[in-house]
This record gives sequence, structure tokens and C-alpha cells, in this order.
Amino acid sequence: MAKFCTKCGKKLEEGKKCECENKKEKGIEKQENTSTTSNFDIQSCFDSYVEILKNIFTKPVDTIKKFATEDNFILGLIALFINSLVTGGLVYFIAKESIGAITAGMGYSSLLFGIGAFEIPFLKVVLYGTVFMVVHFLMTALMLFVIVNSILKDNLTFKKATSLVGVCSIFTTVTTLVAILLTFVSMQLSIYFILIAVVIYSMHLYQGIIELTNIDKNKLAYVFTGTVAVSLFVVFYILPKILF
Repeated sequence: MAKFCTKCGKKLEEGKKCECENKKEKGIEKQENTSTTSNFDIQSCFDSYVEILKNIFTKPVDTIKKFATEDNFILGLIALFINSLVTGGLVYFIAKESIGAITAGMGYSSLLFGIGAFEIPFLKVVLYGTVFMVVHFLMTALMLFVIVNSILKDNLTFKKATSLVGVCSIFTTVTTLVAILLTFVSMQLSIYFILIAVVIYSMHLYQGIIELTNIDKNKLAYVFTGTVAVSLFVVFYILPKILF
């Protein structure tokens, strides 16, 4: 006796599903794949960034534990890019103020070098500063992943490492903006302030490694030092040879 589909009434072949069922299953699968690949929510990302801004100064460890996850990989990338762009601006203002101090000290003798000889190209300086910082942050995340996951065999993915670096960078984004303002007051004060901020950022990163990994505490200092050393070597030795 012939069988018919209960959904569309079409005659069924023996042992086979109706085409309408197959189409339905493919539609569901396609919908699941689409929702998986497009689960990035701009509003949620913005809200998370603001929440980190509010808490990274008062509850850094809790904030890192909450947001340094694989799900916040895109947030981490956005955070470190914003920091890099702001740092590029700081580099420009420091260079501008430094050149201004030099030319002021030279007085009218600067005319010997021609008008505009000491002009600083804004876009070029900001671009280079941004590139250097992006490479620094990504190398930090990469080295954390390599050392912790590949060498020490602990469970730390590259996405989670990038989220960690991005979350920690939000702290220095704020301090870098303050340092830019301080360049108009005192160059020495601005540099002093940013150095203190870098130390605190480093402590946050160190605390993040403790919270996100299960590696032996006796090896933590070597993990942190190795990560920072390699990233700085790439930024200050290898990258200039590539770009200049």
C-alpha cells in the first residue's frame, strides 16, 4: 500500500523521507549556522566595553575573569585597536611637544633650517604608532597562547588570550587619554604618568594569566617575562626593519 506524506500529501518512496522534510531540515541547519556565524551584537559589545571601563579600575580581577573569554574575542580586538589608535595620538603629541621644545630652545636659529622643517605629519605618526601597538598586543596574545598552551600544555586558546589582552588594554586607553592632556602641561609629567599606567597594565595582565590558567605558580614569572620580551623584541627590533 502506497504511503503519502502527512505534511504535503506527496507519494513517498519506500524507505525515503519526503522532499519537504529534507528541505525543512536543511533550512533549520542553515538557520543554525547563520545564527552561529552572526552572533556578534554591536550593542552588547558596546555595553561590555562600557562595563569594563567602569570596573577595570576598581575590580580588575573580577572584570578580567568575566570578560576575558572566547566569546569576547571580537570585543578584545576592538579594545586593543582603540588603545592602539589612542596611543598613536599620544606618540604624535609627544613628538610635537618635543620638537616644539627643541625649536624654542634654538630660537631664531631654527630659521636656518627653513620654515616647516620640523612639522610632524599627523596621519603618518598616528598610523605608525597604531600599527606598532596592534602588533605588540597581538604578539603578546600569540606568545601567551604559544607558551601556555603549546609549551606548558595548559588550556588557553588564542581567542581567550586576545580577549585578556584587550580587556587589560582598556585600562591604558583611559590613562593614555589623560597622558595626552598632560603633554600640554608637562612632558615629563605625561611620560611619568604613562609609565605608571604601563606598570599597572602589566600587573593586570599578570593577574589575568593567574586567573585564566592552571600553570605552576613557580613558572608564572617566566611565562610573563617571556611573553613581554618576545613581543617587545618584535616591535622594537623586527618591525622597524620591515616598515622603515
